[in-house]
Amino acid sequence: MIDMTIVDFLKDRAARNANDLAFRFMDNGELDGPLTEWTFAELYRQSIGVAADLAEQGLGGSSVLLAFPPGLDFVKAFYGCLLANVRAVPVPLPNPQSKNPQGRILNTARACEAAIVLTNQELAKMAVMFGDELPVRFKAASNRVATEWDGPRVAMDAIAYLQFTSGSTGHPKGVAISHANAVANLRVMGQMLRLKSTQPALVWAPHYHDLCLVGHVLGPVYCGYESTLISPMDFLFKPVRWLRAMSHYKVANTACPNFGYEYAARRIKPEDCSGLDLRHWRVAGNGGEPVLVPTMEKFTNKFGPYGFQPQTFMPTYGMAESVLFVAGMKALSDPPKVLALSAPDLEKHTVRVLADSETGGRNVVSCGKPGYDHQVIAVDPQTFKPSAPYRVGELWVQGPSVPGAYWGLPEESAATFKGRLSDSDEGPFLRTGDLGFVADGEVYVTGRLKDLIIIAGRNHYPGDIELTVQHSGAPVRLGSCVAISESVNGVEELIIIAEVDTRRLPADVQAEGPEKASLDMFWAESLKKVKGAVSEGHGVSLRTVVFVEPKSLEKTSSGKLRRHYCGELLRKGSLAVMYADG
Repeated sequence: MIDMTIVDFLKDRAARNANDLAFRFMDNGELDGPLTEWTFAELYRQSIGVAADLAEQGLGGSSVLLAFPPGLDFVKAFYGCLLANVRAVPVPLPNPQSKNPQGRILNTARACEAAIVLTNQELAKMAVMFGDELPVRFKAASNRVATEWDGPRVAMDAIAYLQFTSGSTGHPKGVAISHANAVANLRVMGQMLRLKSTQPALVWAPHYHDLCLVGHVLGPVYCGYESTLISPMDFLFKPVRWLRAMSHYKVANTACPNFGYEYAARRIKPEDCSGLDLRHWRVAGNGGEPVLVPTMEKFTNKFGPYGFQPQTFMPTYGMAESVLFVAGMKALSDPPKVLALSAPDLEKHTVRVLADSETGGRNVVSCGKPGYDHQVIAVDPQTFKPSAPYRVGELWVQGPSVPGAYWGLPEESAATFKGRLSDSDEGPFLRTGDLGFVADGEVYVTGRLKDLIIIAGRNHYPGDIELTVQHSGAPVRLGSCVAISESVNGVEELIIIAEVDTRRLPADVQAEGPEKASLDMFWAESLKKVKGAVSEGHGVSLRTVVFVEPKSLEKTSSGKLRRHYCGELLRKGSLAVMYADG
């Protein structure tokens, strides 16, 4: 075990690699746009200024929320907290379109008993207007710089930061991550991605999300590579900015959820790709949501002419409850491994690989092997015994990256982090809530335990059904439909809630005051497509299909659909329904 805290790595990097570039922020995502660049020495000076300010306020040992727009102010504030032995708590900025824009920050502040909210000058001034309405004080991060820091030695087991999970809204859960946990996971990351100080990285993921925080804020200090940061909105408005930056800075390593690759493949036009050179791209991490074979094929086909290789994709498995990474190890020369499984057998939680002559299976992508000193096992969630070979179970994780608790939540912590096998009492394990299996040492994820839909004794994975709906030909927005079940007279029934892609509506339906007959025909055809596709693909009938307005479905801060909460909104009548057949 490496007996160096993140603070030790920061000091060491600032001394040994003082003039090497650490961070670059592209202010608008364009190559000719404003840039902010910091060397490791400048990062240290900026961070010391924040640390000194926090220490003077007597905040050592307390929790401080970090609410920043994209940029390097967040980076210096984060490292300033670590230097001052303050628990950093990254949070997203309030969403002005939300019914309760301050709600998430305030709920998180209460959950961790935050002393202050550290932010930039503009947001701190805005917070003053709320006066005493806010129960926690907003303060601008210091712009001081210094060269020396003589603060107290930080222990390896000290909590470095609280990572509130992406689903944390009304009832926030903050994973308490120690320096030892973070360093152990950085070691796993370096091993999996074969990171080198000479190979740049880039990310457009939100800075408060574990993907950016670990891989692209902590990673440079641990491994010594330069990290280029782009705002998520700059990517979404113009995704080619991502690939142009990859090309210009000869970036070797990037990562995003599957939807990012799908979005880029769909939205980037051929004429925008002129001059792209992606031959230096070594690792395209793909994790945080199901990895889809068609997406990888589409992306490779579109950007292969510019140097992107299929073996560059590296599907990974991880979560905030393990800092970030759990599995992802594969040979860099091999494309991702895919198993074509029998769908009927998978419904019974049995793993059977189809013969070459068989068709109609479900492709499940390998997430590689667990990292150094970590293990993943599949466990029967009913008996707590290891699952039999070729059986799907709940994935349990063990290793030095796994923290011991959620902050201030002993019961939830015991249920999540203290899993033990009933036949041997081996443990503790992290109970991930994910369903999957391990084959030839590689991890395969098939779904979520709590989202599993059981109808007539058969197990249905909502993600599979949702994918079928999106490819049914009905006007459904990409990644914006949920499959849920509801008990009706003691019988589970399937419900689909889907956002309508208004760009695909017929012209007369989009016009004001369309004929009712035209509307009825349109919805009838849409229902027919959805119900037919689900019946044919999954052998199950739908009780109800609900079409809702775009952006009606609730998602987490990392873009994952909140299926159960969407079901609650439907039952309460709180969704903007355009049409429903039941």
